[in-house]
Amino acid sequence: MNKYIFLVILLISSSINAVEIKPFPRAKITVEQWQEYFNKVSNDFGETKRVYEDQNLVVFSNDELRANFAFTTKNHPAHPAWVTRYVTQSSDSVNIAQIGYFAGDEAPFAKLFQEYAKLNDRVKENLKVENGTN
Repeated sequence: MNKYIFLVILLISSSINAVEIKPFPRAKITVEQWQEYFNKVSNDFGETKRVYEDQNLVVFSNDELRANFAFTTKNHPAHPAWVTRYVTQSSDSVNIAQIGYFAGDEAPFAKLFQEYAKLNDRVKENLKVENGTN
């Protein structure tokens, strides 16, 4: 019986601490919310951390969520902000969706968000070419 109680507690605690792709209802957040989410992603997926100094970005990934989390660093015009790109799948197609949050100026964040949208479009086009559907 104690073993089952432990498993239930473990499952509840891991789901409470799990990283959510959409952690906030609006894109505009506080610096504290940005830092809290960065810490959570860094703790959960730190082994996947890639630093792109020339782009002022730190990127984490998670295969289970099929997601990449790109956080700005202090020299990025959109900082503090992040964009999460993730794979969605329906019965007949695979897509790349994205969501982003910012605690700084909206204009540089919007530019970053749009750059990732263009990257998503290029990836989709490349997949079409590879699959012979273009």
